[in-house]
Amino acid sequence: MDVQMMVLSLSSAHKSSVDILINLSVSSLNKSGAKNSLRFESNAFDNVNHHLGKFATPVGKRYLSTEWKNFIKHVGQEFDGGVIDFREKLAKYAIEHGFQYKCQKNEPSRVTAVCCNKESEGCLWNVHATLDRSNDFFYIRRLNNEHTCSSRIRDGRSPSMGSKIVSLVLANQIRTNPLIRPVEVVKDFKRNYGLDISYYNAWKGKEMAKNDVHGDDEQSYKRLGWYINELAKKNPGYYVKLECDADNRFVRMFVAFQGCIDGYKHCRPILALDGTHIKNKYKGCLLSATGKNGANGIYPFAYAIVGSEDKNNWTWFMENLYDILKDQGRTITFISDRCKGLLEAVPKVFPDSPHGYCLHHLQKNIRTMFSNSVCRSWFRERMVSLFNNCAYAPTKEQFVEELGKFKKVGGERANQFLKTLPDENWSNAYFPGKRYGEMCSNIAESFNSWIKDERELPIYQLVDGIRLKMMKLNSDRCHEADTWNTYLCPTIEKNVDTLIQAGRNWEVFRSSTYVFEVRDIYSFMVDLSCYTCSCYQWQILSFPCAHAFAAILKNDENPFDYIEDYFSVSDYKQSYSHPIVPIPDIERDEDSATDNAIRAPLTKTPPDRPKRKRILSNGENPRSIKCSRCNNSGRHNRKTCKATI
Repeated sequence: MDVQMMVLSLSSAHKSSVDILINLSVSSLNKSGAKNSLRFESNAFDNVNHHLGKFATPVGKRYLSTEWKNFIKHVGQEFDGGVIDFREKLAKYAIEHGFQYKCQKNEPSRVTAVCCNKESEGCLWNVHATLDRSNDFFYIRRLNNEHTCSSRIRDGRSPSMGSKIVSLVLANQIRTNPLIRPVEVVKDFKRNYGLDISYYNAWKGKEMAKNDVHGDDEQSYKRLGWYINELAKKNPGYYVKLECDADNRFVRMFVAFQGCIDGYKHCRPILALDGTHIKNKYKGCLLSATGKNGANGIYPFAYAIVGSEDKNNWTWFMENLYDILKDQGRTITFISDRCKGLLEAVPKVFPDSPHGYCLHHLQKNIRTMFSNSVCRSWFRERMVSLFNNCAYAPTKEQFVEELGKFKKVGGERANQFLKTLPDENWSNAYFPGKRYGEMCSNIAESFNSWIKDERELPIYQLVDGIRLKMMKLNSDRCHEADTWNTYLCPTIEKNVDTLIQAGRNWEVFRSSTYVFEVRDIYSFMVDLSCYTCSCYQWQILSFPCAHAFAAILKNDENPFDYIEDYFSVSDYKQSYSHPIVPIPDIERDEDSATDNAIRAPLTKTPPDRPKRKRILSNGENPRSIKCSRCNNSGRHNRKTCKATI
């Protein structure tokens, strides 16, 4: 019973075994005089926890910092990283054992550390390590690894846990996730290391780790020259144009991969143009041209990094686009947000290409035009609705009729607005080329959103991050297309099926071999030889309408014969059949930078804290958030909710 009581009392100290040494009487000693040792194994603590269930004493978890306990072991231990390696492991060792130390000597060739309680409590713990110049290793020469001071408890808030230690721990994580937020770093240290660190140490440690792993923004420009050479070796046929000034400082760069250039031949001849801000130290703008694949997904085609979004840079961007598109023999349709530089660059470089203005941006212009206190919100929305009727009008007659209503209601402001807006750039009735139903530059905005995290990185990581995303996107879509067993892309084939089902009950009358009359509520004329329908949707969308499919089936023909090949699975596969090759840097010489290396541009950092969120345009309403605490919609969430519950 005494033994059992002793075991139960020690169980509270998380002891799972007890060594009991029994001293026998002299008469019972064996000939060798040895003492018998009995080891009593007890599972009493485990049994108590088993019966207590959810009231059991928690055992804790094993943290990633547990291995830090063994970083300082014995005399003669070596540290191949020199003094830096020794200092790092000594700091982690002290954090995990819950004590503080101070360095009596802290030099590149020798370090002597003692416990901080040496003077107050006379603690004898100390360590002395020196440099061996034969191999530049650090060795422990003297070590007293026993503490004689009290109150050594491993606390989550260690004063030794500064930004330097945080950066050392984050180094490997930064390589795979350079955009990790300081808040996530704080949570990660608490969850995986059991340590509480401040937001400042998390932010500073992240920046230090990013500079150690990738180099700072200026070093990033030096690596860019090596990266461009590797691109040429690994991706033959790619198109890159780099411009520097007389001092070899970066000015602008244009990039288009050969895989994207060849694959774009199997996509619709339409490109959305847009620019977005770069948010790293040297700022700038990223100009992009984005297409659409056969499944209506975005197709990143080319991009450029320039100083600003002006006429000169847009003209330079369009000239490089012309160099890679001139051999395709197709007329490309461009869609943009009516940027001032583009209004002059597109007709100058591509005089035969139609240029469509983004309807969404025009709508915002109208809301801004009627945004004074006299015009109420309902009136602004009515003007937008009237303008939409003009833009979507399929015939010139209907366009003139709807335009008259817009001018009549809008008055002089509407007339002044239309003077700067040629009809052939925004209306379906007068548009000279194929627009494939694209009224807005959403695909360009999607590309900007797709790379929003990369825009905060230094230029080398920015360029490589975009390449990595495009490489993964091409690979994923190529493998996805291998699983399709349809003639058209699944989304397009589903749309075709919907259009065919809509006309199942319509009456179709033949006029001639390829001309039909389709009767529903109204009567429509379909000419299969000219690919036209009197509803004008076939001409506007460059895709058969429901009336056309009804006539095609009446003529016992295959509907797929009247659909452009861009929507087929075979063309979709061809657009992603040219992979983007990886760029490994394991063999890169860190000292490869020469005097001719690219230098960072001369810029001035703007005052105040850098803005991360995009500034909303006039007339653009922020997205409403529904609070999970009060269930009301607004601009607050559960964390910032102030409602009384």
